[in-house]
Amino acid sequence: MKKITLNALKMILNRPLPGAASHRVMWPEGREEIPRVDLYPAATMILIYTRDGRQYFPLIRRSNRKDDAHRGQIGLPGGHHEPGETYMETAVRETEEEIGVQINPQKIAGKLSPLTMTHSGFIVHPFVALTEDTLTFKPDPIEVDEVIPVALDELLMHPENKTFKLENGWEVPGFLFSNVNVWGATAMILNELRVVSGAL
Repeated sequence: MKKITLNALKMILNRPLPGAASHRVMWPEGREEIPRVDLYPAATMILIYTRDGRQYFPLIRRSNRKDDAHRGQIGLPGGHHEPGETYMETAVRETEEEIGVQINPQKIAGKLSPLTMTHSGFIVHPFVALTEDTLTFKPDPIEVDEVIPVALDELLMHPENKTFKLENGWEVPGFLFSNVNVWGATAMILNELRVVSGAL
């Protein structure tokens, strides 16, 4: 698979996005949409980088902090929006805080569709960035247990409608990557990127 460029990503992210149609593919059975009222804004970052000629993006395993509704879960770098910030600034700040990587705003290709997270009461604004820089991750040990690199081609070539069982026995749709399984809101965000990248 040939490498994706920043200009190509900017082009596809400037087109109309599939939004809920791409999210719904990864909805666990019985999930319902809720009105977008009284929700806390947050932002995440899909940061595409190159290592040994192959493109990757980092996921994180969140620490087991008692005050984190998503403790122990796999997700994208990101977090709460602070007053006075744009959503893009939130995504950039949280990425630096959580995995120790500074993102040049010029490397941000664009934004995916907002996603409502019913369990924790957030509305998440996902951004996509692409850099050719060599990255060294320095995860914040308070917030992040592990940084997990995932090959971009595994996402873009992933078959649809894969399901797996969680520890509690629930069957959920998601992505079965070679080094991690991803479901829930993170899978919904990644699936929209997978869908729009099909136009490349």
